Amino acid sequence: MGLLFTDIARFRGIIFDQMMSSNGLTHKQAILLNSLFFQDGQTQTDLANILDVGTVTISGLVDRLEAKGWVERREDKKDRRAKRVWLTPKVAKLQPKMVEAFKELNSITVDGMSESEVDQLVTLLRSARTKLGERLEKKV
Repeated sequence: MGLLFTDIARFRGIIFDQMMSSNGLTHKQAILLNSLFFQDGQTQTDLANILDVGTVTISGLVDRLEAKGWVERREDKKDRRAKRVWLTPKVAKLQPKMVEAFKELNSITVDGMSESEVDQLVTLLRSARTKLGERLEKKV
């Protein structure tokens, strides 16, 4: 089952990268941007924790997004050592393209399934995520 989850995530990432290549966006960058769409101004450490990667990896991702003008770093007013990452107005043009790519990717993923099968799949995946999250909370 673990390999199946891994393969699905990997395949979705590869396909998303192909879909968004003309926009110069990777799925890892999209995950970071998506996190900022929900809560702008997060620290790089927060983003590293969300993406479950190291701070060096986040720094590189933010460097590339910043070079494209989609985000900017600002000092944290409470902690001068920390940098917060903020979306720029330029990224607004990219967001609808990301949403459309994610919708198409979801459509590809469930192609051939009935609406009830998709609903059941989502319910089961949410349940699995909840159980795994509960287990993580117990171990922390």
